[in-house]
Amino acid sequence: MKELCFEKLWTAAREELYSRQLVIVCNTKKSSINSEIINGFSMATEYFSDDEFEQVVSIFASLGLDMELFTYEDDFIRYVIEKKPSNILVYNAAQSGIGPGRKALIPAFCNLHGIPCTGSNAYVVTLCRHKYHVNHILSESGVCVPDTWLYSGGWLLNKKPALKTKIILKPIYESASIGIDKSSMQLYSPELDQQIHNRSTQHKQPIIAQKFISGYEVEVPLVCINDTAIQLPPVGIAVDGEQNLKNTFLDYERIYFDRYSFYDFTNKKPFIARQLCECARRVARILGMQGLCRIDFRIDSDGTYYVTDVSTNPHFVKHSSVSYAFQIAGYSSNDIARTILSAAVIKQIP
Repeated sequence: MKELCFEKLWTAAREELYSRQLVIVCNTKKSSINSEIINGFSMATEYFSDDEFEQVVSIFASLGLDMELFTYEDDFIRYVIEKKPSNILVYNAAQSGIGPGRKALIPAFCNLHGIPCTGSNAYVVTLCRHKYHVNHILSESGVCVPDTWLYSGGWLLNKKPALKTKIILKPIYESASIGIDKSSMQLYSPELDQQIHNRSTQHKQPIIAQKFISGYEVEVPLVCINDTAIQLPPVGIAVDGEQNLKNTFLDYERIYFDRYSFYDFTNKKPFIARQLCECARRVARILGMQGLCRIDFRIDSDGTYYVTDVSTNPHFVKHSSVSYAFQIAGYSSNDIARTILSAAVIKQIP
């Protein structure tokens, strides 16, 4: 995947971008119809709070584009069908509902109506929400990933972790650490199967058991446009001031209350940081990711890095690794919005 720079992207997209009206489609906690609480986890955690929604709107408003705002997918769909607006560009962060594919509705609808939309296409968005499929595609492509097993009414193909393997249990379709608590990390034994079954039943989806990697946690944002990429600096995750997390991980409570911080991982381990950037570009290329995306890693004491998760639409509000990475690179929050939208219109240009 070839590299591009922000300034060239903005210049190439400017005329096309400013010929369009921006439509923002995203869910907020206040407007959410999916307020279901499952085993103490709010399924609306991924939605924007009032403050986050104001941040997003303010960042996009700074570009001076005409805007329409929708906090529920049905309202946007009715708007397009009834009003038949021309020359619109959609920023999508909507994912109402539960289970697989819920993030793909707006990209699929926009594709049907020939409307440019930020991020990856409906297939890639859905694929990247399936942690087990992503893990195995990357493994078959030679990318280092943790050993991962799937529990769905039983162990897939009767394959399960070896006795006393340290694992972390994750609902297969969720992000923002929904479904992950302090008891999610365990040493595997057959007696754990009933607990895993109960988790699967409670969350109404399969559960993956992933070999837990003790060490550093790093998130690598990048912007992909067709076969080119703009690389952002790797961002380390710190908890209680500790950069080497060892056996600590970001559970639902830490995510919900922002009980973690960021640091420039390149300053910590520059050689590994360069490798992470190269691996992130490769992963995005393999999965077909477009626009702003993020690849997550854990790094063990030997310096071996493992891809643990991917995101096709990472948050870029103030407390996020994306925002921190842009700051490290010397760019403003306004530049984040300019980049996301420029990438969306450029991929539409033949």
